Amino acid sequence: MTSNSSSSSSSSSTSGVRAERAAERAAERPADRSRRVARALPAAAAAALIAGPVLWSLGMYTSPPADSMADADYIASLARDTTMTQVSALLLHYGNLAIAFGVLAAPALVRGVRGAWLAVVGAVLTAIGFANVSGMVLSDWWNASAGRALTSEQAVELFRGFKEASLVWLWDGTEPFSLIGPILLLVGLARAGVLGWWTIGLFVAGVAGLMVFGAGAPVLVAAMVLVGFSPFALMGVRILQRMRLAD
Repeated sequence: MTSNSSSSSSSSSTSGVRAERAAERAAERPADRSRRVARALPAAAAAALIAGPVLWSLGMYTSPPADSMADADYIASLARDTTMTQVSALLLHYGNLAIAFGVLAAPALVRGVRGAWLAVVGAVLTAIGFANVSGMVLSDWWNASAGRALTSEQAVELFRGFKEASLVWLWDGTEPFSLIGPILLLVGLARAGVLGWWTIGLFVAGVAGLMVFGAGAPVLVAAMVLVGFSPFALMGVRILQRMRLAD
């Protein structure tokens, strides 16, 4: 009787422990799922910030070189190799979109008030600027088509007609945000101690190189993009580091 009672007691105790552990696991599962969902968006934003500069750089590397930035030379370069033009346009489109999406997570790196508003305003302007530029890349397709189907003069006239449309400034007028926004964002992150002040110099130097060498030096331009847009990748790395520290 004593032996049977001990076995029964031991069995009940074991069952009780198992039931408690099962209850604990069941209670933890919703919290774990919620935590994974909460981490998914910052992780995606970090990946986009790291991928964006690489896609941009590859887009410039594959961009058909032009003899100058004149409209006729630009259209002729796009029409010369339509396959490469499309590859370049796709890379630039998704590079711009990746940065526009990812940069909205950057202000979350700021802890406290110092630099917070600069980071928020800069991130919003950057997102608007890069998102609009991603859509403007569509012009590469129809410019390449116009360059093949029309005479050079007609293709240029068509392109200028688009650029002179009365309301197009509401679209391409936000392009300066792609320069102003990142500078404000980087100043905010630097004030908050998230990134160094030197990242502003990197961005400005890269953009300046992009403007100077944009017509006919794809390798050099691709390198300038990697230099200038590397602060975005650093933001992505910082987001991933914060997520690791939170584990």
